[in-house]
Amino acid sequence: MEMQELQALLSGQVQPEHICIKQLVALAHQHTLTTTTEYKLLENAVNVVLIHYLKQAQAYL
Repeated sequence: MEMQELQALLSGQVQPEHICIKQLVALAHQHTLTTTTEYKLLENAVNVVLIHYLKQAQAYL
């Protein structure tokens, strides 16, 4: 997974269910410096993916 894919997610060009959570975790391990652009992009992408799955779980409750 590349940063371009995360940018596409944030711009709505890629759906959250097409993002692999394991790859997000792997990227998070690589980008630990909180002041970088990559970290902020990753943080926003993780939030979008988590919100997507939380909404799905909420629909089942």
